[in-house]
Amino acid sequence: MLRKKIIYIAFAGMVGFTGCTKNFETINVNPTTLTDLSTDALFTRTLLDVSGGEYEAWRTNFIYTTQFTQQFASTAWPQGDKYFFDEGYSSSLWDTYAQGAIKNLVNLIAKTEGMENDVNYRSAARIMKVYAFHRLTDLYGDVPYFEAGKGYLNTIFAPKYDAQQDIYMDMLKELEEAGDAFDAAKPFKGDITSYNGDVSLWKKAANSLMLRLAMRLTEADATTAAAWASKAASRGVFTSYTESLRIKHLEGQYDNPNSHVLGYYNGARNELGNNNFKLSKTFVDRLRTNNDPRLSILSVVRTNGVEDGTPAVQKGLPSGTDPGAIPDPIASYSQLRSDFVSADDPNILVSHAQTMLLLAEARERGYITTGSAEDYFRQGVKSAIYQLSLYNPTAGVLNTAAADAFAASVPYPAGNAIQTISEQYYIASLLDGYETFANYRRTGFPQLTAVNFPGNYTGGVIPSRMQYPSSESGLNGANLQEAISRQGANTFTTKVWWDK
Repeated sequence: MLRKKIIYIAFAGMVGFTGCTKNFETINVNPTTLTDLSTDALFTRTLLDVSGGEYEAWRTNFIYTTQFTQQFASTAWPQGDKYFFDEGYSSSLWDTYAQGAIKNLVNLIAKTEGMENDVNYRSAARIMKVYAFHRLTDLYGDVPYFEAGKGYLNTIFAPKYDAQQDIYMDMLKELEEAGDAFDAAKPFKGDITSYNGDVSLWKKAANSLMLRLAMRLTEADATTAAAWASKAASRGVFTSYTESLRIKHLEGQYDNPNSHVLGYYNGARNELGNNNFKLSKTFVDRLRTNNDPRLSILSVVRTNGVEDGTPAVQKGLPSGTDPGAIPDPIASYSQLRSDFVSADDPNILVSHAQTMLLLAEARERGYITTGSAEDYFRQGVKSAIYQLSLYNPTAGVLNTAAADAFAASVPYPAGNAIQTISEQYYIASLLDGYETFANYRRTGFPQLTAVNFPGNYTGGVIPSRMQYPSSESGLNGANLQEAISRQGANTFTTKVWWDK
């Protein structure tokens, strides 16, 4: 732990060198300082960049995606809750990933090309680059991909936008090649994920992410979805919740980005303490109706600093609530338990629970022929509860016997399995609004009642994507217009390619 703290602290002096390149066309204008870093230090930097920071976690994750999908609700930050457009919030992930994760990953991959001893850094960077672009393209649709991040390397300052279908095909290929290239005999330091340089777990992460991307294509290209889902399963995916891909964080400058938004500790935004983000009525009622033990684990009513997780007192805030007409005092509505917003909580990127539920769906669709869909489903439900232990909740909050009993008893209707799987995926993905929003758009589940608050931006339709930053019109206008002509209007309601 001391060694990891030293590595983290070393980055305090590096942050200023990442540059202020806000958009894709200006990435890597002068990254000389970063490219001169040791490979392991640059790798650690890229992991932190992908995990993200408060800026986009607050705006894109909590204000927008978790509220679009009615996991959270807010009267203080109504943009996602009521479908209002905010330019800075809509572009926040684009801006931060462009100037951080994408730039540094492209540099790291270029830096390690042909370097035999750096094969593990290069392979892991390729996987994380897929993860970063998977988030971006799922949110925005067509984005600069093949030319992105190459301003310094190839003097490409106005990269073309690539079709999402082409991006997905390359990302799947990258995951396969990167997974095959790992070499346990080669160096692999600076890994601040839960894997600590274990290449066998990185391979499983590549395959589990491959399965996720394959299943994203079920409605757009079922043949390709089936082929890659089968390949991912045969190559070997996660087998335990402890294998979930997660970034480890520390108190201080490198705290968990979600916790930095919600948490109570010094330096955090304290959005929970200010009653600004509540669990939605949709989410709380779903847990209550199913007698889900996660209701008492995740949900509390906080009064004078004391958290009460008793199921009977939980009350979700209805999405779309008028701030001037809240039926009860805002503090009386349920919110996330503080155990899940500690500074050193992990940031789970791809989980075993999600992977098992996707295997269940793949089996139901006939994409894979091994295992039982229902068995995968029950493993996924149980894992989603067990993974909450990774946040180190207070003793007594988790009850493994209750988790086992619930996972064994939750109904699995033969004629409605994909809806049931998707509804559990929705719960299992809490705190990762990016993934919740994407899987909801793909499957249409859970079924949500849209909000039609006066003056909303979509005409009472749940949004389908984020808008491209307005700055792109001046900086990369021709390529932007080409993407819009192919994909559709630059609005919240235009669907991305795989969203059918």
